[in-house]
Amino acid sequence: MPTTFRGTLVAVLTNPPLTDGKRTLRRVALAAELLGFDNFAVANLFSVPSHATGAIAELGTTEDGWLAARASLDACLELGNGVLLAYGATLPTGEAGFQFRQQVAWLRSRLAALALPTWHVGDGPRHPSRWQRWTYRQHPAVPFPEALRNSLVPVPADYVGLPTRFVQASRGGETPLGRAHPKAQRGRESTCRSAS
Repeated sequence: MPTTFRGTLVAVLTNPPLTDGKRTLRRVALAAELLGFDNFAVANLFSVPSHATGAIAELGTTEDGWLAARASLDACLELGNGVLLAYGATLPTGEAGFQFRQQVAWLRSRLAALALPTWHVGDGPRHPSRWQRWTYRQHPAVPFPEALRNSLVPVPADYVGLPTRFVQASRGGETPLGRAHPKAQRGRESTCRSAS
């Protein structure tokens, strides 16, 4: 069972959703509760919203959306008492993959400087939408909250991992994941959303 902490758990996700993201927020809230945090905040590696993270392969080819996310991400990390890496296990391809790796390297340096306790689920920074699949495979017949508790893994201070899978985006305005929000092309800055 993880050690109990007080304060705010910062969940580092990939990018803001185009939906309300309630399922993701509920799962992050559960992880915060299981780790003993009073509340949680969400920060994103990439500031441009999309329906699904696979769209980043098209939206994230320049550094703009990545650099725009840093101020908010840094502010959340400065206020946090712990970090949950949950930006996903799939690395974008092409130039977006390069930008992603640069952002994770930056995050790694910030986490090392802040020396915050850090976790991920299972063997990597799985997105909350994939936690139930992971926990079911690793802990069959165990209720989800208990399986999640058993799957929250401390991450050493010198290790913030990259996803190990790659995804190729389609070309053109439509993607298999849906059409990107028109305002998302301009790169909205994400904010540190706190919840209790």
